Amino acid sequence: MITLALLTLLVDDELITIQKGELPIVISAPHGGRRAIPDCPLRIDTSRPQFVTVLDTSSDQLAEETAREVEKALGKKPWLIIARFSRKYVDANRSEQNGTESDAGRAVYRRYHQALEEAVGEVRKQFQHGLLLDFHAQGADSKTVFRGTNNLASVKTTLDHFGDESINGPESFLGKLESQGITIYPPRAQFRDKENKSFNGGFITQTYGATSKRGIDAIQLEFGASFRSKLTLSGTAQKIAIALQSHSARYFVKR
Repeated sequence: MITLALLTLLVDDELITIQKGELPIVISAPHGGRRAIPDCPLRIDTSRPQFVTVLDTSSDQLAEETAREVEKALGKKPWLIIARFSRKYVDANRSEQNGTESDAGRAVYRRYHQALEEAVGEVRKQFQHGLLLDFHAQGADSKTVFRGTNNLASVKTTLDHFGDESINGPESFLGKLESQGITIYPPRAQFRDKENKSFNGGFITQTYGATSKRGIDAIQLEFGASFRSKLTLSGTAQKIAIALQSHSARYFVKR
């Protein structure tokens, strides 16, 4: 049996990818992993809120490729936290109570969130504010990326400081994605419309977004299959990097 101490040593090498960043950008991908957690039983308590165990296919690969493209575009690394463990064992986009069912699972969960807390804390310390992108996959519409900001609450810092243009303007992150042919819901023209309730921001955006006094702006991105295929994934990552480059030039200023 693997002890919790040994499990802790394994986490960073095998179960979670953690890249320390130099930019006010944090990329998280909690649901794309496939690896089993040693001595951790499968989650089976379907009575827990939002109990889901399915894989967000290729969301981890998209996050990793995006980080590489951001470094090319901006010359520095973003923060990157990727779950390599399967959601069948731990759901890192839920509260600890709802996302874990064992001591081994809780140890891995806590390491994932420790990494997020460190990333957001360092961004706040160095830059005062920044942007966390939480990568997910959805099967509702293959040609759409659903925006999840808890109906703009998790991007309140930038919205309050720079106005609507910082969220729906042509040079904003979401606006630049849309101008490159990526369909965003809600679209720019109706950016204050209610978000799709299935994809409107989960535990990570609520915990580390602008609704938290210790957070930064955060957007959950739910990518349809057409953005995550082997043929399109690299192009999607490049477009995200271009959008971040545009956004950072205008809205990542020290205050």
